[in-house]
Amino acid sequence: MPVYKDEERKTWYFKTRYKDVFGANKQKLQRGFKSKRDAKLAEAEFLTSIENVMSSNSTVTEIFTHNIEYKVYSPKTVSRRKNEYIKHIHPFFGHMKIKDITSNQVIEFQKYLQQNLASAETARTIYSNFKVIINHAIKFFGLRVDPTLKVPPMPRKKTSHNYLRREHFDELVEQLDMNHYKEMTILMFYTGIRVGEALALKWSDVDLFKSELNINKSLDISKRVPGPTKTKSSTAIIPLHNSVLRMLIKLKGICEKKHFGFNEDYYIFGGPSPYHYSHFHKKFKQVFTGIRIHDLRHSYAAHLINNGIDVYLVQQLMRHATISETADTYGHLYTERKHEAMKAFDDTKNEKMVSKRYHRRLK
Repeated sequence: MPVYKDEERKTWYFKTRYKDVFGANKQKLQRGFKSKRDAKLAEAEFLTSIENVMSSNSTVTEIFTHNIEYKVYSPKTVSRRKNEYIKHIHPFFGHMKIKDITSNQVIEFQKYLQQNLASAETARTIYSNFKVIINHAIKFFGLRVDPTLKVPPMPRKKTSHNYLRREHFDELVEQLDMNHYKEMTILMFYTGIRVGEALALKWSDVDLFKSELNINKSLDISKRVPGPTKTKSSTAIIPLHNSVLRMLIKLKGICEKKHFGFNEDYYIFGGPSPYHYSHFHKKFKQVFTGIRIHDLRHSYAAHLINNGIDVYLVQQLMRHATISETADTYGHLYTERKHEAMKAFDDTKNEKMVSKRYHRRLK
C-alpha cells in the first residue's frame, strides 16, 4: 500500500484499509514518520499484527480475552469465567497458540480437572469454558481443527433433586408469615421461576388482566441490583395459576396502602428496593429443612410431568434453551411413568377385566 507525505508537517504517514475479526471494513491512519521508509515499515508491522491477531496463530489467552469482550455476559459470568481461566485453563494452555493444541493435551486437561476438583459439575463447567474458547477460535480466528472433537465428553454426575409434593408444600409455606416471604415462595413453586428472578420482579412485570408474568431480569444478589436473566431463553412471558393471580391482586392492594407514592416501578417483594436474599434464605431454611430454594423450581417441573404435561411444553414453561436440557434433567421422571402410559390403551371394559383376572390368578 502507498504511503504519503504531509507537506505541511514535513513528515510521512500511512493510511490503509483492512477487515476486522467480524468482517467489518476499517481504516487505519498513523502520522509522524520522519521518512518514507519508516512509514512503510510501520504499515507492514501493523498489517502483520492484524493478521496474527485474527488468525489461529493467536494464543489461547488472546482468544479468551477477545471472547469476553465480544460476548455480552453478565458481570457475574465474566467474573466466574475469568477466575476459572486464571486458575485452571491458563496454566495448561495460556501460552500456547490455539492451533498447536492436540487432542492428547485436551485429554490430560480433563484428567487434571477430574483429579483436582471435588465436584464433577465444577469440572464440567470449566471444561465447557475451555470449549467456548475453542469454538470462538473456529468461528472468528480461522481455527480449522477442533482438538476436542475426538475427545469423549466429561462424565456427568447426576445430581439428586428434592421434590416437594403440592400438599406438603401448601402445609409448610403457611409457616412463612413475615415480609410476604410466603407469597414469594408460593410464586416460585407455582411458576418455576428462580429466586433472583422473583426478587427482581416489579409490578410493571405483572399483567393482572392476562394473568401473565414477564420474566426479563434477575437480581444480582450481592449488589441487589437487577441484571440480565441467566440465559437468553430465560427471558419469557409465563402464565399464572388462578390462585396465584388472586394472591398477587390481594398483595398489590396491600402494597398500595403500605407504601406512600406507590407505583408500578416498585418491587413486588420489597417496595422501593428489593428484599435481602440472605434474610429470606435464612427464614426459608428454618421452615423447609433439607430443601434448597432451587428445589422449588424442580418441584414445579415434577408436578407438571406427573400430571401428564409433555416434555415440549415443560421445556417452554421451564424456559430451557433446548429440549435436551429438559430431558437430561427430568427424563427419569418420564421413565418412572412408563407403565402408567400404557393406560392410554385401556379403552374398553374388557381389557380392564382381563387385567383384573390375571392379577387375581397371580395372587
